[in-house]
Amino acid sequence: MLPVTAAVVAVRDDRADAHLARLGAYDERDQAQVDRCVRDFLNELVRTAWERGWTPADLVRHGRRTLDPGGEPLLLAAISSEHVKYRVATIDPRWLDQLDEFGVPQPFAELSLTAWAAAARVGRFLTLHHALFVAGFLQTLPVLARLVPLPGAPVRREQPAIPANGKMLARIRALLAKAEATEFPEEAEALSGKAQELMAKFSLDTALVQADVEIPDDSAACRIWLDTPYVSAKAQLVGAVAAANRCRTVVIEDLAVVTIVGAELDLRHTELLSTSLLVQANRAMLAAGKHFGHRGESRTRSFRQSFLMAYAQRIGERLEQTTAATQAAVSEADAGRLLPVLAKREEQVDALFTQLFPKTTTRRTRITNGAGWEAGLSAADQAQLEARRQVRR
Repeated sequence: MLPVTAAVVAVRDDRADAHLARLGAYDERDQAQVDRCVRDFLNELVRTAWERGWTPADLVRHGRRTLDPGGEPLLLAAISSEHVKYRVATIDPRWLDQLDEFGVPQPFAELSLTAWAAAARVGRFLTLHHALFVAGFLQTLPVLARLVPLPGAPVRREQPAIPANGKMLARIRALLAKAEATEFPEEAEALSGKAQELMAKFSLDTALVQADVEIPDDSAACRIWLDTPYVSAKAQLVGAVAAANRCRTVVIEDLAVVTIVGAELDLRHTELLSTSLLVQANRAMLAAGKHFGHRGESRTRSFRQSFLMAYAQRIGERLEQTTAATQAAVSEADAGRLLPVLAKREEQVDALFTQLFPKTTTRRTRITNGAGWEAGLSAADQAQLEARRQVRR
């Protein structure tokens, strides 16, 4: 029988169809053996991905960019199959949340290509094609910083409790949803500014509560996968939001992913606002239209890159102003209790950041289109960071 690993290598050259045809031509008994070999091989590759620092959310988001449309369902089935050997009690709650969010089949079940193909109504040849491309995808994954304990670990870190304020978080989400939905840039920015104001106040209120007790180390990290192109500019926008919420970021441009490190509540706020502002920034960029040079040559790419960088810088400045104003409004008595908590949180975040990223470098991105830069500043300057009703004529 053709070794499965040889077939995975073959999918990268002209021998792929021949190898897949041979694998698909076996009789029923041999097909069962092929199924077992592929299942075990995919289980091993998925486990290796976890050991390289990847999480279910990372695999699915990166896979959506790399695999063909039929590959994602099989990847989810492979993830489910790999989890069969773990007791739920040994899986971190954040890991379980990702499995639920991305629809990993549960209860966990061992992968059978034949059964999967029947359920998906996919032929044997195409099923093998998907399986081998999923394997090739998993084999090429680089190492990432591990943000969540591996599934199956005998001891896992207990999750610190996030202050329960469902009404506040619901209000923040509602503001951001309105910001994404409106066609008026001024209204969108005003709503985002109000969301940042609420986030800052919520975070400071939580810190004041912690000032009277032992300050827990609830520093954590998450990743945001960016849409291409203009990754460096979009990462700068995420970084600006993170800085306004006392978080730190690292970007891997080749993967188009930003890792954010911060206190648990600040991290959640940064993720919410960054995701929303990326949508708003993209809409503002597209609304600015295309750009051409004096000779009619297209300069749209440099225009949009510069636009997004200017947008990120100005929005970052305004978010910082909102955060500073919120902190300045704290009473003098409360300020004395608040500052030690914020300082302790900063120490905890810095310690985790250094642990995850002991070697980091700063990279600057050049501005190559002045018109795009000015347009981006103008778009950001239209924002009124005090929420107000949009006047429609």
